[in-house]
Amino acid sequence: MSEADNPAARRVLVVDDDKDAQQILGDFLEAKGIEAVGAMDGHEALARFHDDGPFDVVVLDIMMPGLDGLEVCRRLKASPQGKLTPVLVVSARTDTRSRIAGLYGGADDYINKPVDLREFLARVQVLIRVRDRYRQLADRRNDAIDAALSDSLSGAANAEYFARRLRNEISRADRYSLPLTVVIIDVAGLDESEDSDAPLDNPTDSEVFGGPTDELLGTLGRALRGAVRSHDLVARLRRSRFAVLLPHTSKHTVQDTISRLEEVALNVPAQRDSENGVKAGLILRTGSAELGPRMDGETLLARAEPR
Repeated sequence: MSEADNPAARRVLVVDDDKDAQQILGDFLEAKGIEAVGAMDGHEALARFHDDGPFDVVVLDIMMPGLDGLEVCRRLKASPQGKLTPVLVVSARTDTRSRIAGLYGGADDYINKPVDLREFLARVQVLIRVRDRYRQLADRRNDAIDAALSDSLSGAANAEYFARRLRNEISRADRYSLPLTVVIIDVAGLDESEDSDAPLDNPTDSEVFGGPTDELLGTLGRALRGAVRSHDLVARLRRSRFAVLLPHTSKHTVQDTISRLEEVALNVPAQRDSENGVKAGLILRTGSAELGPRMDGETLLARAEPR
C-alpha cells in the first residue's frame, strides 16, 4: 500500500501558541486518522519540522510571540524539505491585506479563525494531494537526471558527466589550491568487443545485460561506487574502463584508495546475486595522476593512463 492510499501514514505539524486551539485541531485530525504533532511557537515549530519530519502539511498560526507565523513560513520554504511541504496559515485576521501577506509569505492556503472543522479538513486533504503531486514531479525529475548522467549497466556516472565534473573540479582545485587526483581503471582479462575503445553512449539495459562479462562489469561498477567517499565520483568511460575522480586527494594518499578498489574487485561475486560465495577475482590495472599547475583535463587523464 502506498503512502497516498494509507491515511494513517499522514502527518501534520500544528503550530499555535494557544494550547486549546492546538489541541482542538490536533484531536480532530487524529480522529480522522491523521497524525498531529504540536508546536507552541515558531522556534519549536522549526525544530520539530527538521527533527521530527517529514510532514505532509504544516498548519501555522500567524500571530505568535517571538517568530511570527510569516517568518516561520519563510524559513520553512527556504529549506529543501520545506519547499515541498504545503503550509496552511490559520489566522484571526480576516482582512484582504493579511491574506495577501500570508500568501506572498509562502503559504499555500489561508483559513480564518474561528475555524470551521469541516472546511479545515477539506483544505488539509487538498494540500496533502498537492504535496503528493510535488513529490511525484520531484521523483520524476530526479529519475530523469539520473538516467541522463548515469551508465545504465553499472549505475556509475557516464563519460559525458565525468568530463563535465572533471572540468568543474579542476577549476575549483585551481581556485582554492586544493589537491585533485584521478585514477584510471582497466579491468584485466574480460572479453572485449571490437569497438571496446569507443565511448559508451548510455545504452539501454537490454543492450548491456547481454552476457556474463556485462554482468560482471555491472556488479563491479556498483562495488567500486560503494568503496569510495560520498563526494568522490566513479564513472564508466568505455566497456571495461572506469575512472575515479578524487577531490581533496593527493598522489601521496591515493594508494590507500587504489588498494581498497583492488580488494573490492577481487571479491566481486562471479555471478550477480550468487549465494555460493564464488568470487570472480577481477584484476585491475590502475594508473593515477594528481593535478598540476596549469594542467587541463586531457593532460591529467593522459598522465593517469595505466602502464
